[in-house]
Amino acid sequence: MTTFLKPKNLILVALILLISGCGVTTPEEESERQKVLVELTRIEQTIVPNDVRITGVVEPFEVSHIGAPTPSRIEKIYVDVGDRVEKGQLLVQMDRTQLFQAQVQLDNIREDLRRMDTLLRVGAVTQQQYDQLKTQYEVASSNVQNLEENTQIRANIPGMITGRFNSDGEIFSMAPATPGGRPAIVTLKQIQPVKIMVGLSERFFPEVKPGMEASITLDIFPGRAFSGRVKRIHPTIDRMSGTFQVEVLIENRDLTLRPGMFARVSLKLGEMEGLLVPSLAVRKQVGSDERFVFIVEDDKAYRRTVTLGRTFDDQLEILSGISTGEMIVVTGQHNLVDGSEVEIVNIKSNIIN
Repeated sequence: MTTFLKPKNLILVALILLISGCGVTTPEEESERQKVLVELTRIEQTIVPNDVRITGVVEPFEVSHIGAPTPSRIEKIYVDVGDRVEKGQLLVQMDRTQLFQAQVQLDNIREDLRRMDTLLRVGAVTQQQYDQLKTQYEVASSNVQNLEENTQIRANIPGMITGRFNSDGEIFSMAPATPGGRPAIVTLKQIQPVKIMVGLSERFFPEVKPGMEASITLDIFPGRAFSGRVKRIHPTIDRMSGTFQVEVLIENRDLTLRPGMFARVSLKLGEMEGLLVPSLAVRKQVGSDERFVFIVEDDKAYRRTVTLGRTFDDQLEILSGISTGEMIVVTGQHNLVDGSEVEIVNIKSNIIN
């Protein structure tokens, strides 16, 4: 027995077939639909400045913790924190009681020596007696000179007073007074010039030379750069960190830089070849420090882990992970996974300004 569909049901079936037919795609069309649109650039070697950029802290060129050679009473301190002083300037006067006694003794011996000189001329005393008294005079004179030096404490370097640990009339006891545990009445720091100690990787050891120019910038002085030079290179490599110490000197004629300021130092080592890629091409793995890019081969994108070097404006230096001549994704990389099929819509020129 033949069954006929009602007109109402025929219309429903026709609609289903029509809708189904509209959604049918060929395998080729489905593959094209799944491809990710990307823009590429070719990785090329380029000449870049061989500048080493490191951070450090401004330090005084020299530090002097100044006190008396022996415990004694402080008569007067002539300086306070913040005062600028010159080399040789009197800073502290210590108790002079012993000095006054020694000066009286010296005056007495000087007078005795003058009289004995007269007696020697007339033969009233022997040459040996005269020589003995002359020796006493020389010893007494030397004692007065030493006491003068020990009671008048002078600046051994030019600089600025950064610490004062006693008051007039107190006893200087040689006990630790400075933050570093040293005995001192005052601390003097030379800040014209100043220095910055930086640690460099051992791979730069053959290239860094004394006298080499340095450029210094500080966040506290935006848009301003200070000129410096390499003063001293420490001769050994730290085996734990693989670094060596370099002392960078800045004249600091206007006293703008002060100890403790955070600074960035750039040493100019010349030029070198490097692999630079647009910074937007480099992605960071979530939850780690891994950096990666996508390289395209045969219309497929492959993930590559890379090691970053320095930054040049909107370009990043790549130390390892990619090679010259490879094609790197610069647009569309956020839609890629390892092995994604891609459609290349443009190849950009990797121009380095």
